[in-house]
Amino acid sequence: MPFNKPDITQLSSLGSTVGDVYFPQTTLLLPFNGVNGATTTSDLSNNNHSMTMGGSTTISSAKSKVGSTSLYSPGGAGNYGAYFSDTVSLSGNFTIEWWEWVVSYASEGCSFVLNKGALASSAWGFLCGYYHTPTNASATVIYATTNNSSWDLASGASGHLLGGHLTGQWVHRAVVRVGINWYTYQNGVQYDTWATSAAAITGSGTYNLIGGGWANSHSNMYTDNFRITEGVARYTSTFTPPATAYLTSAGDVNKQIIVNSAADGVAIGTGGINQARVAKAWANIDGTQTAASMIQSSYNISSITDHGVGIYSFNFSTAMADAHYAVTTGIGHVVDGAQAIPEFLIQNQTTALIKLNGRYSSGSAAQANYDYNTCCMTVFGN
Repeated sequence: MPFNKPDITQLSSLGSTVGDVYFPQTTLLLPFNGVNGATTTSDLSNNNHSMTMGGSTTISSAKSKVGSTSLYSPGGAGNYGAYFSDTVSLSGNFTIEWWEWVVSYASEGCSFVLNKGALASSAWGFLCGYYHTPTNASATVIYATTNNSSWDLASGASGHLLGGHLTGQWVHRAVVRVGINWYTYQNGVQYDTWATSAAAITGSGTYNLIGGGWANSHSNMYTDNFRITEGVARYTSTFTPPATAYLTSAGDVNKQIIVNSAADGVAIGTGGINQARVAKAWANIDGTQTAASMIQSSYNISSITDHGVGIYSFNFSTAMADAHYAVTTGIGHVVDGAQAIPEFLIQNQTTALIKLNGRYSSGSAAQANYDYNTCCMTVFGN
């Protein structure tokens, strides 16, 4: 049956084609979606932290930057923002970013506090966006510690700034660490930088407040699209702040695949396309050649072992996690003399190799092994 070449105008793509390759490193993702007045919200990261609203904090439709709602903390004692209890040990590179609309600052109010000892405590923690005019009259500052005895990573008293005192408008904030270097961004533009250490940020406890402050002082503010990414510096220069919902494993049909030409593999976001759907090894060999010259093109194949006519082991560069992977094969005789029915069958498969047998059959004649000049295989699995 003839096959007609498809008309390119008849083709279309379905779903999203771009995903967040760093989603597996996203440890907190709070879009603050919900109905107006709701007192629950969801963490869309794989951690799925259980969030609690402090005091009169709610989901609000009064203001939003992304979607139709945001987190609203009315400020004042007991209004701790949205919080969860877990140790957030940020070591090495990280990116923390969010949108905020400050109605009015409270002295010692913060954009967020991590690793706080108790909801109303003034003990050690990671204080970001700390408002204290005696410390700085024009900018909110950052305090961070590795030892719970000194502000050795960041100190507002030493001039480590988050950004300017801005009210009545949406402002994108970002804190990024690359190695020992810290950077803060306001609306995508670098606001401050300093160098201290890549050591893990600690605190006196496990309370983490978004839209809450130090001690029991909290600003009147809205927060939207809050995200923590560990191990990744998403921004190292001026950028355009994201003004749409962050991509997640739950909502994306496809994910961006980035081929890393300097390493053995690809980077893939979770959800939609995942690791199991990407070929882990493949090869096109010429069985008429010696083993050292058989490979015409390949991925994750270190070498071929020739076991005799038509029988080859494809040795993996990186072993498979188990031997229950799937293999597809193809064989041809572009210029070969064997005009019978070709086969390329599995003889054995282990985590280290896949052994295949090329042969042909013709009518009632016995099957015979054959060195075909085009032998292809692809492996899917983990």
